[in-house]
Amino acid sequence: MTTTGEEHATALTGPWWWTRWRSALFDGSLALASAAECAAEGVPFARDAGIPLAAGLVFGLLAGSVLLIRRRWPIAVVLVAIAVTPAQMGFLMGIVGLYTLAACELPRRVIGALAGMSLFGTMIVTFVRVRQDMARGDFTLGDWFVPFAAVTTSLGLTAPPLLLGLYVGARRRLMESLRERADSLERELQLLAERAEERAEWARSEERTRIAREMHDVVAHRVSLMVVHAAALQAVARKDPEKAVKNAALVGDMGRQALTELREMLGVLRSGGEEQGRERRERVAAASVPLVAVGVAAAAAA
Repeated sequence: MTTTGEEHATALTGPWWWTRWRSALFDGSLALASAAECAAEGVPFARDAGIPLAAGLVFGLLAGSVLLIRRRWPIAVVLVAIAVTPAQMGFLMGIVGLYTLAACELPRRVIGALAGMSLFGTMIVTFVRVRQDMARGDFTLGDWFVPFAAVTTSLGLTAPPLLLGLYVGARRRLMESLRERADSLERELQLLAERAEERAEWARSEERTRIAREMHDVVAHRVSLMVVHAAALQAVARKDPEKAVKNAALVGDMGRQALTELREMLGVLRSGGEEQGRERRERVAAASVPLVAVGVAAAAAA
């Protein structure tokens, strides 16, 4: 996972560490706005500090441009924002940096420590500035206003981006968890479907084997009867032509019955009807003549 909660496996279609060009353009716009703000605030800072205006302007531009790396190094952005707080610059950078920090996959103790540093830094700077303004007589209010302004300003600049970032980060992690669960469920369903298909194929194979075995039993029974009657026909062909004709007709009937039963069993094999196959097997068993009885009849005819 990256510092903003995005997976490294995501295809990078943007420049450098950005996943999309839209994100890069958005961060670039924020960095330009922050650089312009810090540059504008660097001019009065240079006057108060007694340094050249160009130095304050360049310092503000460089400090504000740090917002460009907020997705890659959010800790660095927050630290720079805290460092430039005494110069009264980098408000946009501090707000966006805290939001990015809270939304990323960093330990909560790190986020809390940096947020606390930003809170107390803003509170101290606001307290000092408001006290100086009141000392110069810019406005006259009670002594209560100084701590009130310091607390409300620091909380207003720290709490909203921090809470929003925590919410966005938690929502992103929840969506990723739900997506992973959905993918896992899809894989499990696919595996179950494959196993069900394997079981169905195994059941079909077993059914084919059973029907083939029954076909073999029925057809073998009929063919055995035909062999017995053919032997009897051969034995009585010369002695009793009439019996030979009867035995030949019986052999033909048995052959036709064998073909009929074979067609019926093939129909069962095609349809897979268990009940129909059971009924046909019972009908075949009822219509079959015992092999021993046929042998006795053939011996008697001989």
